[in-house]
Amino acid sequence: MKTKVCLTIDTEHSVGGAWGDPTLRPVPSERRIFCRIGGRDHGIGWICDELAKRNLRATFFSEIFGMLVFGKDDTRRWVQYLLDRGQDVQLHTHLNFYYLARHLADPGSAGDRTDDLVSLEPRQRAERIEQACELFRSAAGRDPVAYRAGNWRANRELLAELANAGIKLDCSFNPAAKNGSFAGEHLQKNRLQRLDGIWELPLTVVRQRLPEPHLVERMRPFDLVSLSSWEIRKALDECHRTGASHLAAVIHSFSCVKTRDVQYLRMKPDRVVQGRLRFFLDYLAANRDRFEVVTCEELVRTLDDFDQPRGGEVPELGLVHPFARKVVQAVNSIYWV
Repeated sequence: MKTKVCLTIDTEHSVGGAWGDPTLRPVPSERRIFCRIGGRDHGIGWICDELAKRNLRATFFSEIFGMLVFGKDDTRRWVQYLLDRGQDVQLHTHLNFYYLARHLADPGSAGDRTDDLVSLEPRQRAERIEQACELFRSAAGRDPVAYRAGNWRANRELLAELANAGIKLDCSFNPAAKNGSFAGEHLQKNRLQRLDGIWELPLTVVRQRLPEPHLVERMRPFDLVSLSSWEIRKALDECHRTGASHLAAVIHSFSCVKTRDVQYLRMKPDRVVQGRLRFFLDYLAANRDRFEVVTCEELVRTLDDFDQPRGGEVPELGLVHPFARKVVQAVNSIYWV
């Protein structure tokens, strides 16, 4: 049986220090989403090019409250760009932009703010979900069927409200997140599962022996920024060997650049991360007998076939390769390297 692999790209702006410094403004899509350097894309345009070379598709979880800050035309422009490139676009939210839009219109109006839907009272949360879906429709021309929470902050209560809004698939569970991703709810790792009328596709996690204080149970998310090519191959092979039916990886629209400042005024391509993404896509393309690359939209159309999804094992990466990756990343964190 093939393992279905879903590459997800969180596509979003940055506040860019605007909360703390009134002279600053959020980072526009040219620098944070397209990541243009000298007129060349190193963000979603570059990612789409790499996908197209291998005839693959990914799901771009598109943060939609930024529309309130940057305007409908700006958001519609990059969302339609992704759709025109044949990619899957789904819903992503960061409430920071909702509150920032209110603050920019009236500096005294923001009040207490949160970045997470789960922190709102039920009535407010339902209003924001409805608003997010309306904004998404105005940008994409259709309803979202999949969702990812900002900061991976979600719970079963949020899932029930998403289901009421017509969302069929949630991709917010990150077992390696320390910020309360389904805190205390004991979801299954690395396994597609049905929860309260909605499907949950967790971000795949791996485990290393190398101790790092910020990791939960020494688990690391399947983020192409934080895994070496060897670790990526090991995780893919182990998930398939143990019979996992689904695997979800993540990267961000801005992951393939290095920047010197919060405004993304000085940035350069991150050749290490670009190489990892290329390796990931090449490996999947070369092993189509074992892996099937799918989008969240495609998964939703076939969810009824997964009454008994397989998986749940956490691949082990050992000690040596994670240590070597840490050394490479330490060097690569130097901007001019």
